[in-house]
Amino acid sequence: MVVTCSFYGFASRVTKVDLLVDKEKLAVGNVFAYGGDNYIILSIFEASGKFHANVALEHVHRARTPPRPRAANAGLLEFDENGSGGNHQESALHARLKATEAKLQHLLHEREEVLSMLERAIQQLDRLHRDEGAP
Repeated sequence: MVVTCSFYGFASRVTKVDLLVDKEKLAVGNVFAYGGDNYIILSIFEASGKFHANVALEHVHRARTPPRPRAANAGLLEFDENGSGGNHQESALHARLKATEAKLQHLLHEREEVLSMLERAIQQLDRLHRDEGAP
């Protein structure tokens, strides 16, 4: 099934994309990979016989959304912050952790490259200043 996804929170990206999605996987809260990033489905609706989904970057949505209370027993509310709730949720958390670790490693590598370029630029500026000051 083809679903039109509206991406939220991007100023410089295409805002709507048609994706081929399994009907079983089309549910609010499900995470999917697109363009090297993980996205979470925020809402789904049908209009004129076509399905549409509103999606956002998973790590941005998780950071902005506080943990939801769940009923532990009749009188108490418990916040599920650590992801307890069975093997399925545990494996999903493990997959998200792996993806986050990979993204962090990528960002650290980019940071090192930028710092190296900055260091070379500073050295070039120093050489230019020394050459200008020499008689």
